[in-house]
Amino acid sequence: MLLERSRGSLNSCKEAVVFLKSRAKVEEDYGRALQKAAQQTVRLMDNGSRTSSGMSTQQAAWQRLVEVHEPLAANRMKFAITLFEMSEYLGNYVKTKENVRRKLRETEQRYQRAIEESQQLLEKAKTKYDMQCAEWEKLLVRCGDSKQAETTAVPSVHSGNRSAKNAVSGIIFGKHKPTLESLDRICQEAGVKAKVANEAYKRLLQQTNAMRRDFYDVQQPKILASVMGLVEEVDQFLKFTLGKYAYTYESAVLADAITLKPMDAQVGMVEMVGDIDSKADLDSYVQAMATTARVDRASIPYREYRMSPRARLYANPRPIFGVSLHDQLTRDARRVPLIMVRCTEAVEAFGLQNEGIYRQSGQSSQVQRLRSEFDLDAEHVDLHASSYASDINNIASVLKMYLRELPGGLVPHAQRTTMLAHFSSESNSEDELELAQKISGLAANIREMPQVNRDTLRCLLVHLDKVQAFQEYNMMNSENLSIVFGPTILPPDNAPSNAALDIRRSARMVKFILDNRRAIFDAL
Repeated sequence: MLLERSRGSLNSCKEAVVFLKSRAKVEEDYGRALQKAAQQTVRLMDNGSRTSSGMSTQQAAWQRLVEVHEPLAANRMKFAITLFEMSEYLGNYVKTKENVRRKLRETEQRYQRAIEESQQLLEKAKTKYDMQCAEWEKLLVRCGDSKQAETTAVPSVHSGNRSAKNAVSGIIFGKHKPTLESLDRICQEAGVKAKVANEAYKRLLQQTNAMRRDFYDVQQPKILASVMGLVEEVDQFLKFTLGKYAYTYESAVLADAITLKPMDAQVGMVEMVGDIDSKADLDSYVQAMATTARVDRASIPYREYRMSPRARLYANPRPIFGVSLHDQLTRDARRVPLIMVRCTEAVEAFGLQNEGIYRQSGQSSQVQRLRSEFDLDAEHVDLHASSYASDINNIASVLKMYLRELPGGLVPHAQRTTMLAHFSSESNSEDELELAQKISGLAANIREMPQVNRDTLRCLLVHLDKVQAFQEYNMMNSENLSIVFGPTILPPDNAPSNAALDIRRSARMVKFILDNRRAIFDAL
């Protein structure tokens, strides 16, 4: 409706363009014809109107009267030039706004077309889903009936109805009757197809509803606001152009009047101009405009746009994944990453008795969603909400992902090689002296780490110590935890030949630190 209204406004502008061009042509032709007539008359008068006694009063008056028409013609041609300029400017403006209107219409049509195509795909997916479910339902009934018939049939009945069963089986499955095993397999395959069709249908339904919400809640209001602004702008511009035309026309007529009756002249064509008082009209017009169009000369104050809190988060994200510990902790003014604090608190609250915690992976989509929210602003992530706490493996997985993607790893490369060197031997037997040397050596290595790495490592190990304290329930002792977190805390060497050895040594080192955490950190 608004697009039709904007087309009507633009059509009005086009009509004004046609009128202004036609009027300019009329005025130009009139001015040129008037100028030509005056010049021809003056040449005739110069050729034969003079006598030896000089020019008569009548001739002088006639000559002055004819000469007045040349400035009148000049005024008309000037007026014609102004009208041509106005028509060209208005025409260019109309072309520009028609492009704007066309883009708005195409944008709306593109969104509607995308929604229609998505809905068509959704209908196809729904039809396929219904067909797969119907086929599965038939096979379920067929399979169930066959099993029941085989368990309850007596020999005489079985032999008497064999021909009928073979006929039905031949119709459905061909010439050969399927066995119960093959029938079960076909039924299971049909169930899998129905589930796949169901997932495809739900995914398309979610996409279609998202497109509809985006169009009707966001894009369509924007388009309508743009079209409304376009209509108002075009109407105001047309009003301005018509006002300029009226003023220019009045000025041209006024210029003719002043030419016919100069303000300082004693005589003129008074009978033609009648009661026109150009000076008084001009004064009245200026006074009226001065009283009705007052201009506020005060400076316009600056008004900052107030964005919603959610929009401010998107405008100023605080990413943590792939950001070094020093940069993010300096930015956030914290000693330990907030994601570490939030995830460990959630695991300690809901997952200490969860079997296989940190060994089992979470749902990929939920993990990615948690990652995105932490990367936006970790302060606003509430892991105690039911939507997150329902599957603690998602929280555990996002913490492991964060540690894996830390630039340089949690243990810096400068200490990594030295710490792994303590575990170069594959033997697990060690005396008290070797144990003390490993503890003091690891304590010295940890002491050499940057403060942010040391504090974060301490926080993680304290948490893992709490996890292994519940190993009776979660089956995650220090050895299992070291297998999970060894390669995470100390990423293996890039060389394939050293990667396997580094993974074993890192797992042994993490197990040793977990088993001797208090002694190591007391030695710092």
